Amino acid sequence: MKQRLLSLKLSGAYIAIYGILACFYPFLTYYFQTRGLSYTEMGIGFALVSLTSVAMQPLWGIIADKYSNKRTVLLLTMFLCSLAVYSLVFASGFYLVMGSIFLVIVFQSALTPVADAYCYALIKAYRGLQYGKIRLMGSLGYALVALFLGWTVKYFGINSSYVVYSLSCFLGIGFVLSISFRDTSMRRKVHAADIMQLLNKKVILLLLAVVFTNISISSNSSYIAILIEKTGGEATELGMVWFLVAISELPAFYYGAKLLKKYGELNLFILGLLFFVLRYILLSFCTWYIPVLVIQLMQGVTYTFFLIASLEYLNRVAPAGVKTVAMTLHAASIAVGGIIGNLGGGVLLEYISIFMFYKVLACTCILGIGTLVVLKKVDIAPR
Repeated sequence: MKQRLLSLKLSGAYIAIYGILACFYPFLTYYFQTRGLSYTEMGIGFALVSLTSVAMQPLWGIIADKYSNKRTVLLLTMFLCSLAVYSLVFASGFYLVMGSIFLVIVFQSALTPVADAYCYALIKAYRGLQYGKIRLMGSLGYALVALFLGWTVKYFGINSSYVVYSLSCFLGIGFVLSISFRDTSMRRKVHAADIMQLLNKKVILLLLAVVFTNISISSNSSYIAILIEKTGGEATELGMVWFLVAISELPAFYYGAKLLKKYGELNLFILGLLFFVLRYILLSFCTWYIPVLVIQLMQGVTYTFFLIASLEYLNRVAPAGVKTVAMTLHAASIAVGGIIGNLGGGVLLEYISIFMFYKVLACTCILGIGTLVVLKKVDIAPR
């Protein structure tokens, strides 16, 4: 009974945390457009999101591991996010917009990696919990909030999403406060030697594959609005896009443990990337926005396979004392991919069509597959 109640509370926290993200990421392109930014300036904005995440996520991880208090870091960052987001409402002009984005991401970048590390700590203490089943509630929260905001943004403007963002922060704080679990691991300083032990050949290759994958993921997330507009849709369709994307993730997250057992982490990661290649090639040939929306349902076999496989592999090979650092390095690698994809994408779109752009994204996933093939050889090599 206690474990079931804990699962419900943790699920509620994930619904709220991913609801926060659904108020920010799906409509960021639209927000930039309302502020009159060019494609290149948008690319800089998206790159700033990623660059700030790269800088801050490992720092939050070190703080959480050093004091063995992921819960406090999660509570603190959600509270600060609830305040920082209102800077976006009042920002106008390129530099003020960039400053507001930076302020929000400083705190927001901690949410998912620290939540995942906290979730894995709970799973270690309560073996009946499964990450995939908890994480699918995050996708559900993302789906419902994105769909709701598609309507509210249409009728009340982009600033309405930031009010919902702040409310979601306080909802998340409430759920996390209701969880009484504390880390039982002994507090210890995280030394440079611990980080060097973490950064072995296996981890580096995995993180490189994560970077290649997220060049495409971040670019697609940032510029899908342009593809929709070029194929006859409107920016207000974004709520439906991200609803479909998030809902499609639920089955794979639910059966995540079985998929990992059947295929193994690295094989599942490679399978996800193969589906990514197919997804982007199909999008590059779309001439109507309805097929664009339908193809987003492939998220369930692309992003979910990538996420559960890469996190599970990293959690398995990372040393016990720096698992939160490992999770934040994973998130930082996602952000590095975002820097390359978003900044490079903004520049590329000044010279090539959105359709050719998606063919380029397929090529980055092929690079990720190559990296994982090398990792598989390293993983099975005798020590």
